Amino acid sequence: MRRTAILIGVNRYADLEDLRSPRVDVRELERVLRDNGHYHRIETLVDPGREQAMEVLEGVLENAKPKDLVLVSFSGHGVKDTRGRLYLAFSDTRRKRLETTALSAETLKRMLEGTRMRSKALLLDCCYGGAFADGFASRSGGEDDDLDLERQFSENAGTYVIAASGATEKAREGDNTHGVQASPFTSAVVRGLAGGAPDADADGWIDAVDLYQYVYREVEHIDNQRVTVSTLGVRGALALARHTASATAADLPGTSGRGRDPGLSEEAGHEDGDAPTTRAEAERSEGVSAHGGEETTGRWSWEAYLDYQRDCLLRQSVLQQLPDANGQDVVVCEMGSEALLSRTVERWPLVGRAEVLARAATKEGRPLRYGYPAVLFDPQREGRSRGSRPKLAPLFVMDVEMVEDSDGRHLVPVGEPELNRELLISAAELDEADIEELLSWFEVDWDGRGVAGLADKARSVCARLDLRRVDDLAAGALHDSVDVRRGARRGAQNAAVLYRGDPAGAAVKQVVGDLDHRQGKGIKVDRIADTALGALSDPEHTAHESAPVLPVVTGLSNAAQEEILASAMERTLTVATGAPGTGKTELITSVVTTAVTAGQSVLVASTNNTAVDEVVDKVNRLGPDADLVVRTGNMEKRGNERDILNALIAAQWEDVDVHTVRERLSMRQRAIVAAQRDLAIVEETEKRLAVLARTRRRQSEQLPREVEPDTVGGPGEVDRWISRVDGAIGNRWTGWWHRLRTRRKLGIAGTEPELAALLTFLITQREWLDLLEGARGRASPEEAADRLSALREERRDDSESLLLGSVSETLTRGRSVIEERLRNLESRSSGWKGMQGLVRTVRAWATTSRSVRGVFPPTPGLFDLVVIDEASQCTVADLLPLLYRAKRALVIGDPHQLQPVNTLTDQDDRRIRAVHGLRSDELDDRSLTYTGSSAYHAAASALAAGGGEVLWLDEHYRCHPDIVAPVNRRFYGDRLAVRTDTAKLAAPEDLAIRWIDVRGHCERPGGRSCRNPEEAEAVVELLRELWTGLPKGASVGVVSPFTAQVRAIEGLLGPEALKRIRVGTAHTFQGGERDVVVVSPAAATGVHRSSGQWALRQQNLWNVAITRARSRLYVVGDRRYWAEQGGLLSDFAATDGESTGKSEDDARSRLFEALTERGVEPRVRQRIGGYVCDLLVVGAEGETAVIIDHAGAGTTSSPAPGRTLQRTLDRAALFASVSGLNTVRVPAWRCLSEPEAVAEQLSAR
Repeated sequence: MRRTAILIGVNRYADLEDLRSPRVDVRELERVLRDNGHYHRIETLVDPGREQAMEVLEGVLENAKPKDLVLVSFSGHGVKDTRGRLYLAFSDTRRKRLETTALSAETLKRMLEGTRMRSKALLLDCCYGGAFADGFASRSGGEDDDLDLERQFSENAGTYVIAASGATEKAREGDNTHGVQASPFTSAVVRGLAGGAPDADADGWIDAVDLYQYVYREVEHIDNQRVTVSTLGVRGALALARHTASATAADLPGTSGRGRDPGLSEEAGHEDGDAPTTRAEAERSEGVSAHGGEETTGRWSWEAYLDYQRDCLLRQSVLQQLPDANGQDVVVCEMGSEALLSRTVERWPLVGRAEVLARAATKEGRPLRYGYPAVLFDPQREGRSRGSRPKLAPLFVMDVEMVEDSDGRHLVPVGEPELNRELLISAAELDEADIEELLSWFEVDWDGRGVAGLADKARSVCARLDLRRVDDLAAGALHDSVDVRRGARRGAQNAAVLYRGDPAGAAVKQVVGDLDHRQGKGIKVDRIADTALGALSDPEHTAHESAPVLPVVTGLSNAAQEEILASAMERTLTVATGAPGTGKTELITSVVTTAVTAGQSVLVASTNNTAVDEVVDKVNRLGPDADLVVRTGNMEKRGNERDILNALIAAQWEDVDVHTVRERLSMRQRAIVAAQRDLAIVEETEKRLAVLARTRRRQSEQLPREVEPDTVGGPGEVDRWISRVDGAIGNRWTGWWHRLRTRRKLGIAGTEPELAALLTFLITQREWLDLLEGARGRASPEEAADRLSALREERRDDSESLLLGSVSETLTRGRSVIEERLRNLESRSSGWKGMQGLVRTVRAWATTSRSVRGVFPPTPGLFDLVVIDEASQCTVADLLPLLYRAKRALVIGDPHQLQPVNTLTDQDDRRIRAVHGLRSDELDDRSLTYTGSSAYHAAASALAAGGGEVLWLDEHYRCHPDIVAPVNRRFYGDRLAVRTDTAKLAAPEDLAIRWIDVRGHCERPGGRSCRNPEEAEAVVELLRELWTGLPKGASVGVVSPFTAQVRAIEGLLGPEALKRIRVGTAHTFQGGERDVVVVSPAAATGVHRSSGQWALRQQNLWNVAITRARSRLYVVGDRRYWAEQGGLLSDFAATDGESTGKSEDDARSRLFEALTERGVEPRVRQRIGGYVCDLLVVGAEGETAVIIDHAGAGTTSSPAPGRTLQRTLDRAALFASVSGLNTVRVPAWRCLSEPEAVAEQLSAR
């Protein structure tokens, strides 16, 4: 896949006024594309003539391949001819010869549509740029219509146009009063591509939708300039630039460079054709890594990468370990005076128990850590049981190793002193903000040299932590022992300790075993290419496809879920963004049932037990007293396997005629596809009519007064008028005759402007009439949608029958395989024995990601499909073994929710990369680093590198619309259609958000976590109101980012209230929901800087907290403070549930006027149950709610054909359900072209 950018800027004109900004526009755009764009070729044309520009455009478009992408940017004059057609003007453009000296929008559209290249983006920074859409996606009305639509369906052809102005508006130049500046539009584009625009799906790229939404917000404040967007057949994302700033200039994964075409000239501004085009290229050309060390270059090395991930995992495991006080892994050093942290000596001679422990650790290859002062404590981390063993660990810690020479054995430091982060979390129960602050302070302010300085530092840290000092901390007189008996005093002890870590501890042992490629019992590097794991190193691997499979959907579904399901069954790698409440469990259930019925094995894995159990429970409810999905994992779960297998072979399965049911289900699936196609055809027609209605109205206003739009007749008559008027304008010899006939027939003067306006209108009118004619006789979209809904309902019953029949047949054929497995379990043979055959009989399994190796051997492609759920919380290290066991993989996550918890420092990560010779920029670019990446990011990046796109679960069913709207705007680019049935919520309120303004003050007891007493009291007061006012059974949760605030609220509530009300941090609620959620931000005016900044940065945590609420959301806090901070809470502080969407709508205005003229008094944007209708009309038989359907015209993205229409139909049905009112959908084109007829129909209802 090649990426080409053509940047055209025209300052100087021969026959038009010169401009100043375009040259700066293209220079700034070129710079950001070189830095962030990953374009193989950037062609910059400054002040070109038409011939030069056409030569470059034609050359790129004609030589393109289907998977290539082109970005064309034009900055200069946009001019219109007498017929109102848009032209892009070049330096040699002549006003009176636009056809031959400028580039018409029609010509450029034909060029873009005619190329084999399927991904095209056009930026128009010129006057009247919105007029480009006037003829967009136009059709001849001939017999090629269906073929053209089929081409858009099958090839995903797409052109995305962002224009600086509307069809009748002028674009602005930059503020050139103090030097030449880029225009407002291009400036916003450059800022967006430089990282200002969001990366909504977190695939590492800024796509066209991301860019448009950013630019629109940036430019909308400028008077008389409206950024517009137009699309043709766009499906999914057109990736324009890398989003991350750290490694955006690295080569695309899987490529060896930018690969210049032979014979093509390089871009303007570079005299040396071989000069590096990016910072990262320049670094690599000098053999220097991004972090300053030398790195090897060349092909991707799986051996080095697996070793890197393994070592990072081992290192993190050691950092997270705290030795048991009574265990064999920690000893007190008989040192007398502290020697190593204080730097008194360079090495300490080992004696006594420390020597024994060091020798044993060295023999076992286990790392050693040493520190002072020793802290005896009981773990306090949330989730630990009361019976947890006491721990003994140092507050200050460093890595050490044993060296042996002629002088004996010594302990030598091999790392720098650091605060024990795990101890801070577990013993002091600090918030992340406090830990960050302490670690930064310790690193900057470390001055522990000498025993006195070390002791001072220890006392200072203990004071900040409010950590009891059992002894006076005197580093020059250490104790030789610590009392760890039951009942011993907890706190800091005046002793130094040495302990050994267990890198392959129980938590990571299985993953480490899989990553160990050298022993033959883990991943085999030479087999990676045969598995889904190969997609991470070879982008082309993601494009491999299998034959389509019949969907077997036993539950509810929508078009987005069905698209993801089809992709998961056909493509090597599928990545989906699953925002909260978008039906993720339903999707995974359908994936499992489809795979099992197709005879394929499937594994569902997640780091989250709850996520796994939800899918297992849903699928297993379908079986007759037997589990269709085997839930396995830890020892307890694995112990259930025998009972599950026995139940499967003992179950009484219903006798199903599988062949007949399969044929019936196939018939229904074909009918579903046909119904979706009908909706797509109607949507395309209505979208085009909506565009033409505005154009037609604008053109009709330019007609001579004597001519009415309806006087030109039907299609045949319009064709004759077009021929006649065109001849009157353009025919030198007979023009006089045509002008004479036109004047007589229409009673007009026949001047050239009149005739030009008439011809322009007639051309539009011809297409308008053709579209109306084509729409006659088709089923209404409401009928097609009802048919589609009925077919999906019928499909559910057939799917369940086919699933159970297929399982029954497979179990009958494979009974001997199951019995052999049962014998192996009985004899306690190897857990892997027979598993490869078993998954072909018992096809569906589920486990947590870190238990995979305990159940399934590392066999490449063991499963036909592996589903990784909650992938944004899963580490890349956990992802690798899962992908290796998969032929295909579906990775589902939400990059805007919680991310993996990594305690490994960036410094450790970079050090381990360097040890294994891995390039930091390449790992960053692929999102394959251990820290800072997740399984979701790695998979999404690999997919994008291969030219694929992240799919979206884009319908939300959980939260009240008020609650989810700000989240949708900020995190998901308004891609989510809210479908929550508010009438069925447990505690419905029409306005679901309430901000209770409390101007409290923040405390930091002991210099630790943030607490706001006034706010806590206000929360409890609110809970008292809710306790008596909420319906019985309504669930309530209280969320705060700060542990101290959580504890304060719990203390005020008391144990009885806590039985009904759950209080915790956002992590407590991940994966859960509540009818009512109360948020206590705690931070307020005057908050300590570190706490306030930390709370502000945790936007993903706020997303988690907010989207737990189904019915109501209360925010109790300092409204003014949060309104000024920016971020999600600022959105709520500013709106308080009120819609911020613009209400201007020309279609609604025309219909409102027509209704008013009929004596009806319609009401505008009436809100019921959280949803808004465009108009509420009182007619002869009662009230009617009107939903105006714009068919996606002017929207930012183009989902699958028919989806936009389906969404509007769903919206109308939902409003009817919530409001109880008769609700009708009215196409926008009708409101614009025949408002009187629509008004008559509505008033008669």
